[in-house]
Amino acid sequence: MTARTLAVSVLLAGCTASLGPAALLGTDADLVGAKLLRPGLRGRSCRASVLGVPFRAGAPALAEAIAQILAADPEGNVVTGAEVTWSELVTGVYNRRCVEVRGDLARVVSTLRLPPPAGHAPGTR
Repeated sequence: MTARTLAVSVLLAGCTASLGPAALLGTDADLVGAKLLRPGLRGRSCRASVLGVPFRAGAPALAEAIAQILAADPEGNVVTGAEVTWSELVTGVYNRRCVEVRGDLARVVSTLRLPPPAGHAPGTR
């Protein structure tokens, strides 16, 4: 029974791979002004192989998944509220690895913050 468990574990073994660079990450939504264009979009990049022979070269790419979201609207240039997930199915015969990005498509907008005039600061009368 131990040899069988070891064999199954070897067949279902995982690995670590870089998903690619992220140009901007942050927790403060007010840091960059953005106009929401299309909420709740999904982009996905997958690679599959049968018996070790890949259908497409390379690994799943984070940039490819994001590009799918950005292609939904020519005005969009940023994905906000993004959630990135990685999934893989490794059987030894059929293998599939995917990276998925879910988020809102937006456009960065310029913001200009001016200091308040003297005597008009918040909390003064």
